[in-house]
Amino acid sequence: MAAPIAALTMYGYDWLRADIRTFWSAVAARLKDAGMKGVPARLTWKMEEQAQWRAPNLLLGQTCGYPLMKGLTGPVRLVATPTYEVPYCEGSRYRSLVVVRKDEAATSLNRLRGRVAAVNSFTSHSGMNAFRRLVADYVRQGDGPRGRAPDRAGGVRFFGDVMVSGSHLESLRAVAAGKADVAAIDAVSFHMIAKGEPALADSVKILTATLPAPALPLITAGGRDDAEARQVRLAVMDTLADRDARNALRNMGITGFQVLGREAYGEILAFERQAEDMGYPVLA
Repeated sequence: MAAPIAALTMYGYDWLRADIRTFWSAVAARLKDAGMKGVPARLTWKMEEQAQWRAPNLLLGQTCGYPLMKGLTGPVRLVATPTYEVPYCEGSRYRSLVVVRKDEAATSLNRLRGRVAAVNSFTSHSGMNAFRRLVADYVRQGDGPRGRAPDRAGGVRFFGDVMVSGSHLESLRAVAAGKADVAAIDAVSFHMIAKGEPALADSVKILTATLPAPALPLITAGGRDDAEARQVRLAVMDTLADRDARNALRNMGITGFQVLGREAYGEILAFERQAEDMGYPVLA
């Protein structure tokens, strides 16, 4: 098997990378002290996320709950879920923030029918799945913009168009620049972007928030045995006893870690089922 890798890119903004590296260094030191061989000294940054999640040599990574439950991450084991002290987060649960330009006249999502939405990815819970569930409530109240045909999945259209931006940062930029009118942004991402690009965060306003769901879990490769998986979990948890790591985690909005089973993430699939039951299977 290839040498183990660690990749923590989900919130890997340039201005947070030093803190993420400090956290990983503390985890790595504890794994080495426990006798684990081949622990990487450095994080992997440039590997595509789907490839990270499917890598059989993944030692520590982080995934979104939607691809986790849709089988897009490959066979992984859950390590722990961060708990956050960030607005719109409650412990290990987070929300998405529905944002519009600061000068947008619409005061409710319902007034954005027929407009352009930005989504970071159609495999994202925060940017798509949670947003779809929220929009479904408004779709149920009517049939979308007058004269618009149902989409190819059989549901009605709510937006005039949905553009894929590639990331929450790019979705925010699209809204700020007028390329899109609305987007759903992971609350942790929004908080971190406000730290690094405050002018961008200040150029939008929060219209509403989605329902909460379990936050993004830390994972390891599914092929790791129980003893190795336990070592990784203990190393992550033990970083809270390290002053430098604890300060780095605080800068990342993290106050601790909670062990959640895969069944906890079934709630994310419930968002999808509810939207389908409401006649809105595709964010459109």
